[in-house]
Amino acid sequence: MAEEPPAPFTPAGEEAAARAVLSAPTWAFVFGAAGAEETSKLANRRAWDSVFLEHRLPADVSRRSSGSVVFGVASEAPIAVAPMGLPAQVWPHGDLEIAAACAEVGIPVAVSTMASARIEDIARSGARCAFQLYWLRDAALRRQLVARAEDAGCIALLITVDAPVPRGSERERFVGYRPGVDVEPVMAGSAEIDPSLSWPDIEELIASTRLPVYVKGILSPEAAQRAQAAGAAGVVVSNHGGRQLDCALPTALALPRVNRALHATDRGFDVVVDSGITTGTDVVRALALGASSVLIGRQVLYGLARGGMQGVLNVLRRITEEFAQTLTMTGCTTPAEAANLHPHVIDADQHHGI
Repeated sequence: MAEEPPAPFTPAGEEAAARAVLSAPTWAFVFGAAGAEETSKLANRRAWDSVFLEHRLPADVSRRSSGSVVFGVASEAPIAVAPMGLPAQVWPHGDLEIAAACAEVGIPVAVSTMASARIEDIARSGARCAFQLYWLRDAALRRQLVARAEDAGCIALLITVDAPVPRGSERERFVGYRPGVDVEPVMAGSAEIDPSLSWPDIEELIASTRLPVYVKGILSPEAAQRAQAAGAAGVVVSNHGGRQLDCALPTALALPRVNRALHATDRGFDVVVDSGITTGTDVVRALALGASSVLIGRQVLYGLARGGMQGVLNVLRRITEEFAQTLTMTGCTTPAEAANLHPHVIDADQHHGI
């Protein structure tokens, strides 16, 4: 019997390993993004790579902790897995495999409305689960999903605001990808997203649930302040991984502006970020730019494609280990200290402090 190849240990290696095993349609869904050139997705990565940090060494870093709080609960790192639709396309029972890996690593997982398993079954994995809600046209189904998330013991509710209509990629159309044909979203079925979602709806949602609500898909300071005024527990600075708008502002650029606007109000308010984060170094960059925690998306699916729960574990352990190492090398002993690092953006030949 041939030996199993060693686990990839770089984001590019994980991506290549996933591409080698997934069908063309599934790969198009996992990898693709809005538009023909996937501009926003590529810009996400370039923006994170453009952030450089001044270390604080020498400093006593002999005693260190990566522990943090994510969505109001203790986590082994300021990291959670992002909500992603239909993981069972990538690996049988993919949602359950991802959740089991999160439970093993000790970080939360956000479960999508478009998951391929029930929230009740995913919660039984032992992972701390948040639930991501799309604003469905069927109001009764929306209310039912929120109630199920509450009853399943979810720790937070994430309302996604940056997907008023479905948006596929040219890559998906070229290979004939058809969502929901082989694997269906078991909780939402064929329900459609309601494009009329507005701030009064969000205020009503916040008032109607006992879960802390995070508004996901925020890119502007004004929207973040509106979410805070509505009573949200936090925001997720996100451009949907570049999947919805091909000219969306990269989150590494949006994050510091959002953080400054919220910091001025001097209130406790969570700022989470996702889109394009692939390494532990990115996590430290995000904390330095003002995030309290990050969500990891595609990279987890790459791991899932290669080896189910074990593949996800490989990715999460790589990222959490890189995070701990980068934290130490910047002179920080806890994630909270990373907020005091001084970030710079180097873009082409221009260098300026944020």
